This record gives sequence, structure tokens and C-alpha cells, in this order.
Amino acid sequence: MKKYIKQIFLFTALAASVVSCDTESEFDIPQIKEVLLFEGFESTIAGSGTTENAIALTGWSNFNVNPAGTRKWHSRSFSNNKYADFSSFFSAAGSSDEVWLITPKVNLTASKDWLFNFQSKARSWTGKNLSVFISENYDGTQAGIATATWVELNPILPTAQVDDFVGSGDIDLNAYKGKDISIAFKYVGNKTAGTTTTFQLDNIKIFENN
Repeated sequence: MKKYIKQIFLFTALAASVVSCDTESEFDIPQIKEVLLFEGFESTIAGSGTTENAIALTGWSNFNVNPAGTRKWHSRSFSNNKYADFSSFFSAAGSSDEVWLITPKVNLTASKDWLFNFQSKARSWTGKNLSVFISENYDGTQAGIATATWVELNPILPTAQVDDFVGSGDIDLNAYKGKDISIAFKYVGNKTAGTTTTFQLDNIKIFENN
């Protein structure tokens, strides 16, 4: 019995010595990176068939600035995943669409580095209908879209029909540190002209860089 107890004691002492050899860095708590904006559209109400539910999230803007355009970015769902969706294919014949989905205003703290990314998918490809912009002076109104200064960003976007969402890549926002910014997703299409690619957006994120 004593021999058995002695073996247990030796094993415990050996285990303790192994643990004591670990460096403190192995027990460091990973630094938490700040996320200023994340939107996966899961709180929206998805439409079905020809029924469309325009996206109306707090702080977001969703406008079709063409006088005859009534349709907006709307919520869809597939395989239990919701996303923003637009195509001019379902618009009235002869009408044009210029539809803007714009994030809430976000302040990029001057003391940190910031990145932006999102995912997109293209269906029924007829050409590139989607562009992405950033502004420092958008006021959140439909009229303000025309008066704001917009700078086009260069994310990775689908160039043909794809069955899976494509990552935009991380877009450096450090030129805007210390400023309030809004990011816009602009879809331009025309059913009569046949520019009707369906674009879908998901997992829009502004976050702290490593």
C-alpha cells in the first residue's frame, strides 16, 4: 500500500514539474479585438417568392434614388442563412434602379487600426452591377446621397455567377482613422437593358486590425 502511495506521489510531483516549465506566455489571455459593426441580416424578415421585405435596420439607409424605382435591397433566406438581395430583373419594364444600402455612421477611433470586409454572391450573371463606396459626410437621408462625397473602394467581387459567397478581402480603413464614416453598397441595373445580375450581401464587418 505504501509503495502504491509513493508511486502516486512521484507521478504528481513529476506532473507539477512539467507544468512549472511552461512559460507565462502560454497562459496569456488573447487580446480582444474591437468590432465596430457586424451585420449578418439574421434579424431581418426574409421574403419568399415574389414577396419582398425591404431591409429596415436601425441606423441603416436603404433607398432607390431613381424616381420610378420603388424596389429596395431586401432580405432573403437560403439554407437557414439570411442576406441582403437585389436584382433589377423583378423591376418594372422600362424603369432603372440605383439602390443604395448604407451602413450606420461609425467612428474609427484614432488610436487603433481598422479593417472592413464582407461577403457577396452573384446569380443570373449579366454584368457587374455592384459598387462599394465610403463617405465621411453622408447625413443618413435619401437627399444626402447626392450631396455626400463618395470614394469608391476596391473589394473583391464576383465576376461571374457563383454558388457560394465570396470574401471581399480585408480593406484597410486607416486613412479614415479618427473620422466618422459610412459604407455604401450601390446597385445599378435596368430590366429593359438586361443589366439584372442578382447580387447578395452578407456578414458586413468593420473591426480592429491585429
